[in-house]
Amino acid sequence: MNRTLSFLPSCLRHPALVVVICFAAFVLCSSARGQETQETIEVENVTRSFVVHLPSGYSQAQHYPVVIVLHAQNQDADDMARLTHFNLLADKDGVIAVYPIAVRGEWNVGVKSEEQPAYQPRRGYGRRGWGYPGGGGYPNGGQNGGENPNDSRNHQEPADDVTFLNQLLDQLPLKYSVDIHRIYATGLGGGGFMAERVGCDIGDRVAAIAVVGAAFPKKMICLPSRPVSALFISGTDDPIVPYDSGTYKPGHFHVLSADSTAESWAKFDHCGEKPAQTKIPPLQKEKGSKDTKVYTYSGCGQDAQVALYSIKNGGNTWPGGEQYTSEKEVGKTSNAINADETIWSFFSTKQLAGNPPQKDTSTQK
Repeated sequence: MNRTLSFLPSCLRHPALVVVICFAAFVLCSSARGQETQETIEVENVTRSFVVHLPSGYSQAQHYPVVIVLHAQNQDADDMARLTHFNLLADKDGVIAVYPIAVRGEWNVGVKSEEQPAYQPRRGYGRRGWGYPGGGGYPNGGQNGGENPNDSRNHQEPADDVTFLNQLLDQLPLKYSVDIHRIYATGLGGGGFMAERVGCDIGDRVAAIAVVGAAFPKKMICLPSRPVSALFISGTDDPIVPYDSGTYKPGHFHVLSADSTAESWAKFDHCGEKPAQTKIPPLQKEKGSKDTKVYTYSGCGQDAQVALYSIKNGGNTWPGGEQYTSEKEVGKTSNAINADETIWSFFSTKQLAGNPPQKDTSTQK
């Protein structure tokens, strides 16, 4: 008898049977993880891409909420999924996660540079200086290296990302079972600024936004079509988007402080003047860990809500996620809160007006 199989029960001492069992286990694990598909759209003669993650147990017989997850500067869809772990939440809570990919790794947030670049990209630190090491996020980078693999290399005008996301939202329900009243947008850094632009420009299509590691640009024009619920998660030691106002260096434009950002959105949403203040103890007790201060504006138009989570000692990072590059460059990834759970808790209570779509029970027994 093969000594390598002698420790197994008699029913498993046949290599062919072991192969069959392992294959079955692989299939079960794959279905438990959910499914991923890369989709494309043509926008102004440029092929734009986005990745769709369907939750485990996905069924066309029910309609799912959608969270659009927007990556940071010089990252891509794979990077964003890995650093946030958002697919784990999507599988657990039955959410379709959508990861759009920016042209040349940079979102067009609708704000022009106010000054000349004051920094040079660091050698080996992302393809353009603000991404993951290696250009993609983890050693050797992501598949897309922080840019759309199919974009036009000669297309140098700022991408029309609002049209891109509008067309994405048009296409998504044609192929997937989506609850159009429960669509949300979130993002980190440059993706956080883009999430704000989504709230400003297509607030009639998203129920709420969540912004991590970004603030409100002083020169951003924002005229929401309705009061849009907005959640902000900001680190007090963020070296890229200063908590107390300053310059967002990758975009070379000035931003408001985190407090003023929340206050501005409260005004957009016609909320009460003063926010309620609470504190949340850290999820993980670490050296130097502090309570998270939470400022919540209520009494807003159409039952909207605005909240700011102030992460003590946090950087331009995703709380509870990966430390995707050195603390010197982006600050510390705090474990005081879990950003995924915090964002989904905020989103899950918000939806656009209108009756939710009815489940198709014709295929159910």
